Order: sequence, then structure tokens, then C-alpha cells
Amino acid sequence: MHEPIGRPDFRPRSAGERALLLAAKGFALAGGGIFMALIGMSLLSIFGRKLANLPITGDVELMQVGTAVAACAFLPLCTILGENLRVDFFTETAPAWMRRLLDAVADLLLGALALLLVWRTGLQAIDIREAGEVTPLLGLPVWMPMLAMLPSLALTALCALNRGWRDLTSNERQAAGTAEAAR
Repeated sequence: MHEPIGRPDFRPRSAGERALLLAAKGFALAGGGIFMALIGMSLLSIFGRKLANLPITGDVELMQVGTAVAACAFLPLCTILGENLRVDFFTETAPAWMRRLLDAVADLLLGALALLLVWRTGLQAIDIREAGEVTPLLGLPVWMPMLAMLPSLALTALCALNRGWRDLTSNERQAAGTAEAAR
């Protein structure tokens, strides 16, 4: 129960996996940078409001938009390392090969869902752009942050599909099943 959820010691087996891991780390760093900028903006707005009665106009809008984009940027790294939240109450007594198979199916489903989100979010961004929807205070076009989330969602899909395929074709899974069958 106190063991790590995923594989923080994930070792890429191919150039493609190395590229995915590097891209996921880059996205996570970018998301962290966005969060740091949002914290700075929030502090400036709070101090400006309290000390000089000069808050940053639209700080809440910027916080909402920035948080959505930054949070999406963390998804690929969480996915490729297998650090997504899971409930394993029913499977903790299952054999290792079965848990690995269930993890693979879950990762493949996550990849399919992420691709669906890429598609639908892209269509929604197009619709919102055509409608000309903007935020109330700053007039920031709402489609822009939605468009900014698409690369993170697409990378999340690739990472999830890679993990699912890796788990399905892994020698570790086959070896774990063989070792448990030998007992």
C-alpha cells in the first residue's frame, strides 16, 4: 500500500520512448513555469490591491486560463511514468501478469480518451473562435487557451498508448506470468 504507484525509474527502451519522455519532461517544465508566473502575478495583484489599491485587472481570468493550460502540461509526464491515480483495491491480490494486463488496457483506454479530447477540444476551439467568445474583463479570446491545451493532450495520448503497448508486449509481463505459474 505504501509503494509508488507508477515507475519513477522508467527507462526508455527505444529512441521513440526517449523522445516521448524528453517531450513530457519539457511540457512539465513549461507547466511549472506557467504556474510560477501565475503565482508571481497573483502576489503582485494581492500586494497591489492591499498596498496601493492597484490590483491587476483580470487576474482571476488569467489564473483560470493559465491553470488549465499548465495542468494539461503535467499530464504527459504523469502518464509516461504511470503516476496516474488508480484504485487497486480489487486487484491487489491478483497475479502480477493480470495487474500488468489490466494496466495495459487502462493505458490504452486513456490513450483513446485523450485522442477523443484532442479531437473534441480542437473542434470546440474552432467553434468558439468562429463565435468570437472572449473573457469578460480582458477580452482574451477563449479559443486560445483551448488551442494551447491540444499539444499536451496529444502528447498524453501518445504516452498512454506507448505505455499500453509496452505493457502488452513486455517481456516483464510474460516473465511475471511464467514465474507465478511456476509457483
